[in-house]
Amino acid sequence: MRTTRSRPGRGRRPLTAVALTAGLLALSTVTLSAHDFWIVPTAFVFAADGALEVRGQTSTAFPTSLSAVAPNRVAEARLIGATGEERLGDLSVSGTSLRIRHRPTTPGQRVVAVGLATRTSRAASSGLKRYIALEGAPELAQRYERDGLLPTTDSITQKTTKFAKTIVEVGGGGPRAFGRIAGHPLELVPVTDPATLRAGDTLAVQLLFRGRPLAGAHLHAGAAAAEGDSAKRQDLSIVTGSDGVARLPVDRPGLWNVRTLHAAPAESAADTWDVLFATIVFHAAAR
Repeated sequence: MRTTRSRPGRGRRPLTAVALTAGLLALSTVTLSAHDFWIVPTAFVFAADGALEVRGQTSTAFPTSLSAVAPNRVAEARLIGATGEERLGDLSVSGTSLRIRHRPTTPGQRVVAVGLATRTSRAASSGLKRYIALEGAPELAQRYERDGLLPTTDSITQKTTKFAKTIVEVGGGGPRAFGRIAGHPLELVPVTDPATLRAGDTLAVQLLFRGRPLAGAHLHAGAAAAEGDSAKRQDLSIVTGSDGVARLPVDRPGLWNVRTLHAAPAESAADTWDVLFATIVFHAAAR
């Protein structure tokens, strides 16, 4: 597993020099990024008899939101506990955020898992390659091109889906749920309990693609700027090992995110590619 620093930016993914097209070569030193989708809790600990609230944020700058995801774009929203799960149905818009509220019935740790509706479009093969690179996975586009795995037809169907998770505590203590798998086609699953994180610790996180560990995937991670801190933050790039696990050095307290993109041919349809985004948000306490 390698850890590298990307260029300073607004929580954006780095774009490295990749021989994709002449246009991409010209942009090889520029940091570009997609609109990621994050689930950000209003608090990471909620009273056992209180109401849980999280915000769906979409932008290029974590953890801000440029525009609200409409509730009818949410395909599934669940609150997953150690032994069961509950559907999240109280969805609304608050300013530029999607607001999700729920009143859990029992104490314990919970995984909030949200998936947006798939968006389908037509794209040229070269357009898919460029999209993968510009949305944050230039190394994946480069490898697919080198290995001859990109589609050769003039036009393909591109199905884009975004998944987001966070982990919260309901009441004090209770059963742990951080390792529960939501079953998303692309999913980040903590190996270590994020609730125990302190600045200076390392978070181990596993990436699953269609339920199996995905090796050699590049994940990007970054912390939100502290209040009153105008300094630009540098994102980290970490790579999953053969077990799909990457390790993130958490060098400061506060709100953090890990995010990634993976694309692959669809399993059930010819000339169709799935482009999948996954994010997870957690908090690290001061040491």
